[in-house]
Amino acid sequence: MSDFIDRPVFICGHPKAGTSLITALLDGHLAIVAYPEETLFFRRFLPAIEEKSHEERIALAEKLLIHIFEWNQSNPPLHQRGFPDRDYSDISFEAVRAEMRKFLQDGDSSPAKYLNATVLAFGKVSGLLSEDSRCWVEKSPYNEFFAEQIFQWWPDARCIHIVRDPRDNFVSYQRKQPDWTAKVFAWNWVRSTRAGFENVKQFGENHYLLLRFEDLLREPQKVTHQMTDFLDIPWHNNLLQPTRVGDSWRGNSMFEEKYQRISTDPIGRWKDLIKPFNLAMLQIISKKVMKTMDYALVGVELNLLSIQQRIRLWRERFVALVKQP
Repeated sequence: MSDFIDRPVFICGHPKAGTSLITALLDGHLAIVAYPEETLFFRRFLPAIEEKSHEERIALAEKLLIHIFEWNQSNPPLHQRGFPDRDYSDISFEAVRAEMRKFLQDGDSSPAKYLNATVLAFGKVSGLLSEDSRCWVEKSPYNEFFAEQIFQWWPDARCIHIVRDPRDNFVSYQRKQPDWTAKVFAWNWVRSTRAGFENVKQFGENHYLLLRFEDLLREPQKVTHQMTDFLDIPWHNNLLQPTRVGDSWRGNSMFEEKYQRISTDPIGRWKDLIKPFNLAMLQIISKKVMKTMDYALVGVELNLLSIQQRIRLWRERFVALVKQP
């Protein structure tokens, strides 16, 4: 049990970059217990438990980490809003709650213990935790910014960071966050991807794996073999069939597509959907990182842009040169 809980796999990357697909592919492997939803452990739970007692921290874990097991489609709770397709009615919230409290009864209030207890409780109640279990998976976008904390608390952890072409990533993410401009998105994408570069340098390729979303879609066998070698677990053809808690996964597309298999359809969608100004802004800011990740730049017809837009692009080009020499 201790070997299992000491070997987490954190999925990292920008929102709508393919983090959900990676998790869904790992979900079906017998050696893996994949937590079915984002915990936002580092960005939401840790700030919430500061200066709280052990009992208060447990209550917050119930509210912020295991609340998903109250989700169902017949009588959805308010906090299921936004996730109408999820249904965990076959996993008892009360049973998960009781198991989590059991794992935390020693009074140890170290922050990592709460995530460990959450995963162990889910694994035990769902029946997914077995003698074959070797590691567990937690997926929350932006985990890459907490790599130092991850490897401090879990020295044997592994991180898989997936990167997507920022142009496709943008047109997908903007459907979820329409207020995000190309400029805001591009700087965030650069920051996320560069964090991956730095983590590989600092923690090594044996602990931090950087993948391209497009490579996974085009060559799923090759990339999933790369993942299992990285995790030191045997490859299995289940890795080609995305699932959630063992059930068929319908995808996480912002284009209302329901995928039950790996598909190359999301690649290059930006070519028909992106506006010339947004394309130019994305490429100006992301140029250096895109080249490092082997994403080819394309030309933009400046005659399609207004004078004001050209001035804004010129200014951003200067800022990009200063920030990314």
